[in-house]
Amino acid sequence: MAEALAGLPRIREQADCVELRLDLFEEAFDLPSLLRERGDLPVVATLRPPDQGGKCSLPANERLTVLLKAAELGAEYVDLEFDAATPQALSRLRSAGAQVVLSRHDFSAMPTDLADAWWPALAELGADVVKVVGTAWRVSDCLHVFRAFARADRPTIAIAMGEAGLLSRVLALRDDRCFLTFAALDEGRGTAPGQLTAREMRETFCVERLRPTTRVYGLLGPHAETDRLREYNAWFVSDGFDGVAVPFVADADAAGIVSAFRELPVSGWHVHGAELQAGVVAALDEVRSAKGKVNAVVRRADGGLVGHWVESPREQYELWRGGG
Repeated sequence: MAEALAGLPRIREQADCVELRLDLFEEAFDLPSLLRERGDLPVVATLRPPDQGGKCSLPANERLTVLLKAAELGAEYVDLEFDAATPQALSRLRSAGAQVVLSRHDFSAMPTDLADAWWPALAELGADVVKVVGTAWRVSDCLHVFRAFARADRPTIAIAMGEAGLLSRVLALRDDRCFLTFAALDEGRGTAPGQLTAREMRETFCVERLRPTTRVYGLLGPHAETDRLREYNAWFVSDGFDGVAVPFVADADAAGIVSAFRELPVSGWHVHGAELQAGVVAALDEVRSAKGKVNAVVRRADGGLVGHWVESPREQYELWRGGG
């Protein structure tokens, strides 16, 4: 409790909303104090059972009692798992003053039916906010997240957990149907794999700027190039250019990844690593490099992908700005 109460003022400075993960307390928690100290910050109250990634061993009816109390004390939202979402539970929570986030998680894989089955099933149950979360083992798994947003007709939280899913946590904020994305207050204190800190979201990715028109630029390589990401995004901000650079962490299949993300679409690529630079050529419509490999890709106005070889990050950036 002491740690949570001390953290809430810092969260108010950095976030637009706070999730109270009540199941992660190691001692009895004081709901009135927590909801008082959040100030005017909207709250999502969560009491997650083990099968959905939490630590609360209480039966469903007792967990509902706690969430009802949070709603009565002023929590604007409560998170209820899909298999506990009876009509009676939703009615009682709404009568207590809260909107209901209905959630479903897969901590082992990315469900291929995340958009086509998971999302509509939760919507049909009567969710005010639909939350669907899977685990990405490769960056192309993130496409299921963006497909969920594309079909959404109400506020939605859709996330791909894990390092390969990091880009989904940032790019979700481009979509008007995105209710929120999650971030940790401090490094190493996230509540799910792959969470960035709130400071990284704001300072590295400048997420306040993101909107549906924001162009996406991918840094494709075997590790996230944090300094380069920060550099590109700072240039976008200083030039007033509506773009964001995000990491696509992969060490193989450059052509498959670039081809798959025509769907999003990604407007340009920075490719790091000799194998990826050679492999990506197979996915391109035009190559303007005599090296047999490319490290920069830009999407033309007609949707075609053009590969180049550049000698500096600034040259890469100017190529993106010029559109080819």
